[in-house]
Amino acid sequence: MSPRIWFLRIVSILAYIFLWAPVIVIIVFSFSANKFGIRWEGFTMQWYYKLLENEAVWDACIRSLVIASVTVVVSTALGTLTAYGLYKLKFRGKMLLRTSILLPIVMPEVVTASALLVFFIKATPLTLGYPTIIIAHIVFSTPLAVFVILGRMQRVDWAWEEAAMDLGATRIRAFRRVIGPVLLPGIAGAAALIFPWSFDDFVITYFVAGIGNTTLPVYIFSQLRHGSSPVVNVIGTLFILFTLASLLLFMLVEKRSRAKGM
Repeated sequence: MSPRIWFLRIVSILAYIFLWAPVIVIIVFSFSANKFGIRWEGFTMQWYYKLLENEAVWDACIRSLVIASVTVVVSTALGTLTAYGLYKLKFRGKMLLRTSILLPIVMPEVVTASALLVFFIKATPLTLGYPTIIIAHIVFSTPLAVFVILGRMQRVDWAWEEAAMDLGATRIRAFRRVIGPVLLPGIAGAAALIFPWSFDDFVITYFVAGIGNTTLPVYIFSQLRHGSSPVVNVIGTLFILFTLASLLLFMLVEKRSRAKGM
């Protein structure tokens, strides 16, 4: 075996170790009896029981789920309509508008968060809380939906829409009955990307949340500021297992759909 192949294998192994070592450490220390969760002092399940009894964690988790769910629905709908307009309509300043939509994605989060905070305090009557968090999440999530769905639109045969309109369908009906189902994979993909992005966001949420509106990432950060807790390791472990289970389920569904297609 050539030295080049050995080198590539070693680099690949080191890359996998680098990626998976923190994950394995979190899982292992979630079962440690050490009260700080940073040293192995014997096996225990007590931190999992403490998580079930921790109402603050569940409140923060529910709050994050609600915010992410609303963000997914609104951002995906706005992104679909915006992408359709950018793709089909011709108007002055179209390229400038399309480029400016990228700003919330390419700008540093701390800059976006600061701008949103100043905007909410100085230019609106809104009090920092649920509404400001949801609006902020929609602001930085909608551009992602726009460009994911635009990518899908480039693979659509728009002659189908023209044929539907020639047969008497309005543009709205043609979109709902013909183009919408074709775009559904792109819309679902955008929603699948937006949900974890919104759920995991910390920087922007921390700026615009106000008092008493703690989401799960903000709660974890507050716990780490006052000393590491094994409950944080437990939360990380559960989310890792949930993510792996979701990926496995997705792979099984995709495999079955391919098998049926064959």
